[in-house]
Amino acid sequence: MTVGLTDMLMCPTCGSSLSATGELLACSQEHSFPIVDGVPVLLPHELDAQHDSQREIYDRAYAGRTTYRLELWQQAYVLRLEQNLKWTGGVGCFLDVGAGDGYTVIEAARRGGLAIGCDLSLVAMRQARRFAVTEGLADRTLFVVCTAESLPFRDAAFDSAASVHVLEHLPNDHGAAAEVARVVRRGGRLFIGVPNSFDSMPAVLRPIYRWHDHRIGHLRQYSPEQLTAVTNSVGLQTERTFVSAHWAKVWQLAVHLTATRLHIDDSRLWWWFERRDERAASRRNGLHTNLVAVRK
Repeated sequence: MTVGLTDMLMCPTCGSSLSATGELLACSQEHSFPIVDGVPVLLPHELDAQHDSQREIYDRAYAGRTTYRLELWQQAYVLRLEQNLKWTGGVGCFLDVGAGDGYTVIEAARRGGLAIGCDLSLVAMRQARRFAVTEGLADRTLFVVCTAESLPFRDAAFDSAASVHVLEHLPNDHGAAAEVARVVRRGGRLFIGVPNSFDSMPAVLRPIYRWHDHRIGHLRQYSPEQLTAVTNSVGLQTERTFVSAHWAKVWQLAVHLTATRLHIDDSRLWWWFERRDERAASRRNGLHTNLVAVRK
């Protein structure tokens, strides 16, 4: 595991320091946790039904990926983080809660930062770890299995953090938001993305999104005001909210899927649609609510 980054870890059960012994991490209170292929599995207890079903969904989603390739939509998210977390002034130490296959972590490390990704899915974290190795960034990254409501990281350990499409999956979204706030230093920046409230979405898209919600286990959606209320309640100061994934993104996806099937490079058109969507950020009728906050 990455020296330095592991110093940020703590026991998720009691908050004590952890030390490595072979393929285990253990604390002074005799709580121990396995390390699987360089990935610490820091779960404080058995998962409940909601978390277990979410883990199964994302285990399936990330199984079998063998090559690291930054898709156009992933490039857009990295640029969004770069702009909103102000990485141009230096990435520092970055945390992604709900990191998936780890592309944000890898790209933060590529920009000179130290980066940690955490997720419920061991399949995803092992895959992310392999990608970091193949990209030559294993010494600047760490991937951890944990729950968002019990982050196994020290207080104020990170300069910035992201949690994209995580809160809507969790029974205790306030608890998860409080944990993300806890591990970011004062003055540190956070980016949070969630589904927009149904009543703000275009009516024709609501049935599709309801089906999508049910399929992947979303428990709720958020208006900008609702998301701000959650984050403000846990010591975060909202800097801005904006809505994304308007009609331009729907057309972007349709064009991209067609172009991919026909083996046509649609990247210039893809980014044209992306700029159109960005210009509509103040309009509420998109699919996603986004928030940028500062730790008070």
